[in-house]
Amino acid sequence: MREHPVSTSAHDRALDEALADLAPRRRRPARSLFEWLIVVLAFLATLAVIGLLGVLLVERELARRIYPNISVRGVPLGGLTLEQARRSLERRYGEFLYSPVELRYGGQTWRPSAEDLGVRLAIDEALTAAFAVGRGDTRASNLRVAAAVWEQGFDLPLRLEVDQRALQRYLLGIAASVEAPPADAAVWLAGGQVLVEPERWGTQVLVDQTLQDLTAALQGLERTPVELRTRALEPRLRDAAVAPAVEELRTILGGPVVLTGSSGGCAQGCRWELTPEQIAEWVTLRRVLAADGSPTITVSVDQSGIRAALLPVAAAVREEGTLPRVAWNDGALLIAEPGQPGRGLDADQALALVSAALYGAPRTIDLPLEPIPPPVTEANLATLGITSPIGVGVSSFANSEQYRITNISAGARRMHGVLIPPGGSFSFNAQLGEVTAEHGFVEGYAIIDNRTQKEWGGGLCQVSTTVFRAAFFAGLPITERHEHAFRIGWYEELGEPPGLDAAIFTPYNDMRFTNDTGGWLLMESYVDLQSQRLTVALYGAPTGRNVTYDHRVIERTPAPTRPVYVDDPTYPRGYLRKSDTARGGISVEVVRTVRVGDQVIAQDTFPTVFKPWPDIYVRGTGG
Repeated sequence: MREHPVSTSAHDRALDEALADLAPRRRRPARSLFEWLIVVLAFLATLAVIGLLGVLLVERELARRIYPNISVRGVPLGGLTLEQARRSLERRYGEFLYSPVELRYGGQTWRPSAEDLGVRLAIDEALTAAFAVGRGDTRASNLRVAAAVWEQGFDLPLRLEVDQRALQRYLLGIAASVEAPPADAAVWLAGGQVLVEPERWGTQVLVDQTLQDLTAALQGLERTPVELRTRALEPRLRDAAVAPAVEELRTILGGPVVLTGSSGGCAQGCRWELTPEQIAEWVTLRRVLAADGSPTITVSVDQSGIRAALLPVAAAVREEGTLPRVAWNDGALLIAEPGQPGRGLDADQALALVSAALYGAPRTIDLPLEPIPPPVTEANLATLGITSPIGVGVSSFANSEQYRITNISAGARRMHGVLIPPGGSFSFNAQLGEVTAEHGFVEGYAIIDNRTQKEWGGGLCQVSTTVFRAAFFAGLPITERHEHAFRIGWYEELGEPPGLDAAIFTPYNDMRFTNDTGGWLLMESYVDLQSQRLTVALYGAPTGRNVTYDHRVIERTPAPTRPVYVDDPTYPRGYLRKSDTARGGISVEVVRTVRVGDQVIAQDTFPTVFKPWPDIYVRGTGG
C-alpha cells in the first residue's frame, strides 16, 4: 500500500482549528451541566410516566384476573379470569364429580354421581378466595402480598361438602337390593315324600362403616373403589340340626308296612298295606330347643293314628267266640253248655310291631292274635235281662213216622238254649248246621223237585214252622219265610189256619227273623213225645207287644185228576210206588197286627199259595 505523505502545515492547521473549537467551551462550563441535568430529568420523567402508565395498564388487566402463581388444590389459576379458572377446576375434577366413587360387592359395581351422594365441591368459594389474594385494603399490603405470592406461590384448598343424609339414603337403597334375611333349614312332608330346604345365610350391609369408608375416599377428590361393608347373618336352624330328623323321616316312610292275618273273616288269609302316604298322616314335626338352646326338629308318630288304622284290620280278623247254650230254668238262667273263646287282634303288640317296623324292623307283620272270652259267661249272664216269655210257637206231629220224629227231635235240640243278641238276625239254617248222621239226623221224606222223596232231615220243616210261629207271636220282624209247595195237614191239626207254615231247604230256602226288642233273647224247644207236640219259646225282657192275626182264603183250586209218574233208575223195572196223594190247591193271606197298648207298631201280610197236587207214582226204570 502506498503511503501518501502529509504536509506539516496541513496537520498543524487542523490542530489549530480543533483547539480553536475547544477554546470557547472551556469558557462556558456551568451552562453545559444545567442543560445535561435538564435532559436527564426529562428522560427520567418520561420513564416515570411510561412506568406509571405501565403499572396502570397492568393493574387494569390484573383487576379481572387472579394474580400469578396462585393455585387451588394444585391447579394453577394465576392470570386466569374467574370463568377461565372455573373451567379449569371443572376440567380437573369433572370425572370426580361425574362419579366420585366406585362401590363394589360380590361382582356388582355401582358408580353413583356426586348428586346421588350429596357431594359438592365448593368451587365458587375457592375462586372467590383465590381472586381476593392481593386485593386488600391498602396498596402497600397488596404489594407485599403480591410480592410474596410471586416469590413463593400460594395454593388454596378446595373444600368438599358431603350431605351425610343423602349419602346414607343412597347406601340404604343399595342395601335393599343386597341384603337378604337368613333362611332356616326346613323339612316337611308332601304325601309320602320327605322334602328338605337347606339353610341359607343372610347378608346385612354395614351402612355406618361403609359410610365412613366412602367419606374418607371422597376426601381424595379422585374416583376411588370402595368395598361395600357387609356381614353374614347365620340362620337359626342349621342343616346339621335338621339332618337327623330327615334321616328319621326317610326311615319311617321308607316303604309300606304290610299286615297279614288269617282268622275270622280272613280265614283264607288277608293282606293290608299301610302306605307311606297314610303313615305320613301320623307324623308330626316340631321345632324345639336343644339342650344347648339351639333349635332343632323332632319327629313323632301319633300312636292313635296307628290304632285307628288297625281298627278295621282288627274287625276283619276278629273271630268271635260262640255263645253258650243257656237254660231258662224258670227264669233262673243257667249256662248249660259254655261258649267257646274266640280270637282277636292283640292291639298293643300289633301297635308295637308297626311302630318298630317304622324304625327299621321288618315291614311285613303277621298280625298277633290273642284269645277273647265268649260273649256271654256266668259273669255277665244275669245282665242279659232275660226275664219273661215273649213268644211261643206250637205244632203237632201226631202220627208221624219214626224217621220224622227222630229228625224233629234232632232239629229241636239245635234250637234249644240259643241266645240271640240285640239287633241280631236269626237264621234257622245257620243254627241248624249240617244235617248229617253225626248230628243225629236220618233220611226221611221231603218235598224236593215238586214231589215227595227221601232226603236227609225229612221233617225238619216241622221245626222251622214252629220257630216261625214263636217269632210270629213274639211280634218280631220276619225277614225270610217260604211256604210249602202243597198243603200239609200236620200244620193245621191244632186249629191253625193254612199259611202259618215255614219250609226250609238248606242252603237255599231259610227262615229268618230279627231281634228288634233291644235286649237279648233266649230260644228253647220242647219235644213232647207223648202228646206229639213241638213247642218253641222265646224269652227276653217284657216288650208289651200284643199280637193278633186274621186270615182269608183268596182262591181254591181242585186237585188234578191225572196222576204223574216219575222215572227212577235206582229201582228195577216193574217197581211202582205212590209217593204223593192228590189234593186241591189254595191261596190264602195271613195278616199279623202288632200293638203296644193301643198303638199299632207293625202290620204284616204273609201270602201263601199251595199248589194243587196230583197223585205221584215212582216208577222203576233200572235193569
